[in-house]
Amino acid sequence: MKLGFITSILDGWTYEQMMDFASEQGFECVEVACWPEEKAERRYAGVSHIDVANLDEKKAAEIKQLCQEKGVEISSLAYYPNTLEPDEKKRNSYISHLYKLMDASVLLGVNMITTFIGRDSKKNVDEN
Repeated sequence: MKLGFITSILDGWTYEQMMDFASEQGFECVEVACWPEEKAERRYAGVSHIDVANLDEKKAAEIKQLCQEKGVEISSLAYYPNTLEPDEKKRNSYISHLYKLMDASVLLGVNMITTFIGRDSKKNVDEN
């Protein structure tokens, strides 16, 4: 088991600043926040340390190189929207962005994303 944290707690920090902090504090891995570029609707949402929508092989190589230099692994790419959102346009945008995380995860060699399965707010826990 490795000790890490979700990077959304470092809102406003660059990827490089976040990795410096993780390394200096002795963390072994990070769950990297990858929200789309948009205004946050709740605390910790909207934070993005990797722009997966515009990730290419060159940028992925730079990200992996910094991981090696700092001795900090990316354990997963994180995005926690409500995929059961009743508004179809919002829901589809959330799902579309999740696919971008999947592609980025492969490009980075992480092969793991973390997300929220979703919840219909009109139903109780058992119904969901």
